Amino acid sequence: MYIIVVGCGRVGFNLTRALLTVGHEITVIDQDPLALESVSHEITAAFVQGDGSSPDVLREAGAERADLVIGVTGDDAANLAVCQMSKHLFSTPTAIGLTKHPSHAGLFRLLGVDRVINSTHLILSNIEEAVPSRAFMHLLNLQTYGMDIVALSIPEDASVVGRTIGNVEMPPNSFITLVVKQAGPRLPEEDLVLQAGDEVIAVTVLEEEQALYETLTGAT
Repeated sequence: MYIIVVGCGRVGFNLTRALLTVGHEITVIDQDPLALESVSHEITAAFVQGDGSSPDVLREAGAERADLVIGVTGDDAANLAVCQMSKHLFSTPTAIGLTKHPSHAGLFRLLGVDRVINSTHLILSNIEEAVPSRAFMHLLNLQTYGMDIVALSIPEDASVVGRTIGNVEMPPNSFITLVVKQAGPRLPEEDLVLQAGDEVIAVTVLEEEQALYETLTGAT
């Protein structure tokens, strides 16, 4: 799938990294050349510097062939414009927009945005991250595709500690996309050994979240 991500802040960077690990082709747009330069050595996406709500910039990024455009800048109006331009000028099949204000979500949907990401939910996810008993940190819910991108930390007493990813029996519709170790991020190769404290990013579906949690955190 070819995806354009408009906005290279924390949300845009983490989203791009997660989508790249599952094999999508990504182009990132941002007005700030320094923001693009700062992440260019960490992710293997294509980059376009400019206003993502501009038709010319979207065209340069390949919006005419994009399957999905995601607006995750820090400005609600810009994200709405990105989605509307994509849908109406380039006939993008799916547009997703981030809103910082929950009251704007209805307007986004009314104006044709297929999926609205509420930053309040993202803040709550960060609060969940600080709670030891949390099940997951939800990085993103892609309702259109019926999947969640989640993160969790492997506890010391988990049965998966010391086992390779290839030897972990995952739920049928869930898979690991990235493992962040102390030495840095690693792709989920079958011979990669899971250790206590590893941060695991995974793609799952709602009905398998509990099973995935138990698989990766259950004690021996």
